[in-house]
Amino acid sequence: MNNLTIMVFIFAAVAFGMIGQGWVSLLEHQRRRQTLDVIKAALQAGREPPPELYALLKKDSAPRAPWGEAFVFGVLAVGFLLAFALLEDERKMAFLVIGATMALTSVGSVLFALLRPGRSRNDERP
Repeated sequence: MNNLTIMVFIFAAVAFGMIGQGWVSLLEHQRRRQTLDVIKAALQAGREPPPELYALLKKDSAPRAPWGEAFVFGVLAVGFLLAFALLEDERKMAFLVIGATMALTSVGSVLFALLRPGRSRNDERP
């Protein structure tokens, strides 16, 4: 593999992660906005909105597990570690440092997603 292939692989991983996260954020925003519109319409009509709508808003605002970050950092780690393995010049060590950092960040994101610190035992699992 040459340098261009590695750069394209890393760029594609970052672009895929960013576009995917942007799409998910857009869909969540639209769902929250529609829920708020329904609540506002009910209040303007003089009725009490169903409590399920408030529960839906509360659930949507809960923190999410960082699975997307774990994936993106994992793919970046693979790309940088491939560059480290395939290069033969003095830049090799920089790729190792960055690849190891990305791998540790990916592992940390997976652990954070699995363990979810700060959440009590009574909280619902989304």
